[in-house]
Amino acid sequence: MGEIADMMLDGTMCQQCGVWMHEGEDGPGFPQTCSDCRQSNNRAEHVAAGQEKIACPICKKRVKKVGLQDHQRDAHGQAS
Repeated sequence: MGEIADMMLDGTMCQQCGVWMHEGEDGPGFPQTCSDCRQSNNRAEHVAAGQEKIACPICKKRVKKVGLQDHQRDAHGQAS
């Protein structure tokens, strides 16, 4: 393998974007992900799972997108 691949595998560089971790020192010996990549991955997982929050058009309360119809039914008596 190449040097960059080795550094990603030993945790010296982020396994996704390649940013230096641990101030360029040797990594812990296993692949790691930087905080920016972890945040973007978590956001993508929430959106994919329907956990993205949106504002209710009636009361502006933020609810999960998949639960909006239930919220409107329970809180506002609206059958969608």
